[in-house]
Amino acid sequence: MSISIQEQLASRLSRLCADLDRDLEEIRVLSAFDRHRERIERLRADLSRQLDRVDQAPVITLVGATGAGKSTLLNALVGKQVALEGTERPTTRRPVIYAPRDADLSALTQGLPGAEPDIVRYEAKSQEVWTEQVLIDAPDVNSIESEHREVVQALADKSDVLLVVMHRQSVVEDASVSFVDHFAGRRAMVFVLGRADELTEDSRNDLMSSMRELAVNRFEAPDAPIFALSAREAQTDRHSFDWPKLTSALADFMKEGVLGGVRRHNALGTAAALQDVVDEFAEEQRMALSELPPQIESGLDELASKTAEEVALRLSLRRADLASTLWNETAKRWDGPGGWTLRAGGLSGLGMGAGLLVARRNPLLAAGTAAGSYAVSKLRQSAERRRVVDVAEIFPTTSEFEAWYLDAMGPARRGAALLTGSTAAFGLPDANTAVELLAPRVADEWNSLIERDLPAAAEQSAVNKLRMPFDLPVYALGVYVVYLAVMGFWEGEFLGMDFLVNTALLLLAYLFAVRTICRRVLDSRAKKLLAEVITRSRQSMMKAGSVAHEELCESTQKVSDSLERLSDLEARWRKEFQLH
Repeated sequence: MSISIQEQLASRLSRLCADLDRDLEEIRVLSAFDRHRERIERLRADLSRQLDRVDQAPVITLVGATGAGKSTLLNALVGKQVALEGTERPTTRRPVIYAPRDADLSALTQGLPGAEPDIVRYEAKSQEVWTEQVLIDAPDVNSIESEHREVVQALADKSDVLLVVMHRQSVVEDASVSFVDHFAGRRAMVFVLGRADELTEDSRNDLMSSMRELAVNRFEAPDAPIFALSAREAQTDRHSFDWPKLTSALADFMKEGVLGGVRRHNALGTAAALQDVVDEFAEEQRMALSELPPQIESGLDELASKTAEEVALRLSLRRADLASTLWNETAKRWDGPGGWTLRAGGLSGLGMGAGLLVARRNPLLAAGTAAGSYAVSKLRQSAERRRVVDVAEIFPTTSEFEAWYLDAMGPARRGAALLTGSTAAFGLPDANTAVELLAPRVADEWNSLIERDLPAAAEQSAVNKLRMPFDLPVYALGVYVVYLAVMGFWEGEFLGMDFLVNTALLLLAYLFAVRTICRRVLDSRAKKLLAEVITRSRQSMMKAGSVAHEELCESTQKVSDSLERLSDLEARWRKEFQLH
């Protein structure tokens, strides 16, 4: 395997694993993922081990049932006694690792359960069969000792090739066959029918046919080579049975590109196994995910609509306070008699009129009446201002909103719970979050009305061209009274109290008419402002719901897209692994 192919394989496998991790992270939210978590994480860990081994020596592990002759085969392969042979079962109680002297075995031996393996080193020579390969004689896959099976599993996980050694019993033994099932499609395999010298030719052919059927239909290894041999004979006769073919096949793993092909095959097989796991639940989950966004959209629209109706009702109840505030804001901007009349308010006007009526008899009582009415008017204006500015009671009560929320968002919450086990999946807001989503929109629109729109309307209502028509008669009356007073003083005829009172009453009557006209105009403008803020509040809440819906759709779409990519995992990886 050339350096360039190693680098390409490592680079592409690393990138594909990173993409895979992103997709797996997206679908972790699904309950179906939890049900298959163990298998998915085991396969993902297998890919990590394969990635770590890309630039390491090939590892060939001999696996098989007790008595199949694995230890004898290893001794025959290396040409000397390195593994214990015998009839005691299980014979191999701890692994035997035959490796080049400079091979780093730390990753291979790290975390192995059971007894520490025996490690036998050899000098790699280019003219010999064994150059860089690591051969492992593992304990029996059907050992009565459970710890032995764990050791075999761990070694097979860290191997590139499984050399599956069988004999006439283990071909049909479930414990032996089911172990290989765990690595179907995920490891390159070479099959050996051992102890062939004990079989007739017909028996050998029948057993090899059975092994081929297992390789094709059960182990996903249709191209795996199958050899019949006697390891004991091969120790002395290197040409017995299929021995030359076996050693040649094992030596080929160090040829240019062959090991890279093996490792690509293993990675693709693991990707295919991952895809199979995801396919078990992907279609159902995609369908449920596609149904969730419309449920969310419908629920958010209904919730925002109901809330907007209640907000509109509550805002409508503030119409009188809003009109009064607009009245006062307009009065502040109107210098002159008309503005003073607006600022005085209705109670002030009544108090002034009552004061004038009693002025002839008791001037002090008249002044007190006018001052008291003015003070009461100002207190009322202040209370109205506080009510208008307060936004706390514009939004529905908590109990009202929660009832609407549960009714409107019920289908979406149930759908999310079925998919993920949580009603808050994909960022689906709970009732409190929904309040935090909608209430500020209403408050912002109302505050915008109070701080911007209402002052602007007051400014427009107090324009100069309206001031003079209302104020001019007052100024004219004042000039006339002053003129009479001066002439009276000059001629010695002073104005009487009755004249002054009557003049004041006339002035109040005129100002009352001015006030009435202004109220109608300002009430109309307040009504328009209120309608605008109700409309904007509704639109703002609907927009907030739309934005939340888009975010939720994006979350569900990410999961759906990840499921789609995972369901096409093998084909995408196969395309990416076309190294040149």
